[in-house]
Amino acid sequence: MARVATLLRAILCSMLASCLVVGCAERGDPGPMGPPGPPGAPGAPGAPGAPGAPGPKGEKGDKGDPGTATVLLVDGGTVFVEGGVTVVQGPPGPVGPTGPMGPPGTTGQGIYEVYGTGQVVVSAATTSPVPIPGLSETVNVPPGATVYVQSNGGIQSTGATGSTWSVVDVVLVVDGVISTTAGQRRVAIANTSSLAQLIGNWSFGRSYSLAPGNHTFEVYAIGGIPGSAPANVSSGGSPQLQGVLTVMVLQQ
Repeated sequence: MARVATLLRAILCSMLASCLVVGCAERGDPGPMGPPGPPGAPGAPGAPGAPGAPGPKGEKGDKGDPGTATVLLVDGGTVFVEGGVTVVQGPPGPVGPTGPMGPPGTTGQGIYEVYGTGQVVVSAATTSPVPIPGLSETVNVPPGATVYVQSNGGIQSTGATGSTWSVVDVVLVVDGVISTTAGQRRVAIANTSSLAQLIGNWSFGRSYSLAPGNHTFEVYAIGGIPGSAPANVSSGGSPQLQGVLTVMVLQQ
């Protein structure tokens, strides 16, 4: 036993000596890095970041193709289905009653005008009406129409001194009958010592309610005033004297 204990002490002392020698030696350089280990498990998601600023507005897109509609006939009506919206058009309703008669049209309405073609001389001896050349026309009057007749023209006294004068009556004549109601005008011309052969003018008109058909309209002149100098009424070429007769047919 003593030998065994001595042997064990010798072994322990040898091991202790080896440990002391190793512990006092210098540390060597680090060895090479080993290979990466396997990836760890994913971490928990972080909190959402703040929203970014709006981006610029994009360009306008192309126009799409027209959609299609479904048309169905239901009990005489029409049903349109388009884009999820249904529109029902019913059948045509009954014909309504005839409306009242409208106002008369303008058929037959017009303006008819003639001009003087010559001159007539009227004096104190002209006691009966004489027609003024060219101032006569026949016009067809339609039913329900009103006729307005108007005339104007010039009369020149032939008196050559300041003491002379001329008086002439101008009348409207319809179908050979002189109009006694607002259908006549008297023109009195008084010459002066400094200016003779003066000109007077007539201008007047009135309306007539006549039966449908053709009617003749004329302008006449009358003198017959004692002492009146002869007067030239109207003219065929002198614009200062030439008379005009206008007949207007108006539908009511």
